[in-house]
Amino acid sequence: MTVQHVRRWCREFSGCRVSVTDEQRSGRPSTSADLVPAVLQSVRANRRALLKELEEQFNLPHGTIRDFVHVGSGFRKPCSGWVARQLTEDHETNRMGASITHLLSFNDHGEDFFEKIITGDET
Repeated sequence: MTVQHVRRWCREFSGCRVSVTDEQRSGRPSTSADLVPAVLQSVRANRRALLKELEEQFNLPHGTIRDFVHVGSGFRKPCSGWVARQLTEDHETNRMGASITHLLSFNDHGEDFFEKIITGDET
């Protein structure tokens, strides 16, 4: 929040304003917020959907669709499908099991354990 906004609020509240809710404003009402569930359902139905396709399907700007999918839902697209950022309990259990297995193997074999690990990037 900028200093100007803080000063304006201080003037308004030191005067007669007592409500912190926004007052009714003129202008076009936002209708895109009603489409959030439909957009997310579309992403869940087609995990390979492109943002461009969603823009055309719902007739919304790129930034709005991106905000719905990335920010609002917690999805990200690491490769070819939308994936939720949160891990399920099964995923967490599998990761914990793999970590313990690796730790035990390191304790048994020492530094030789690292020579058996194969790494690579997504490409």
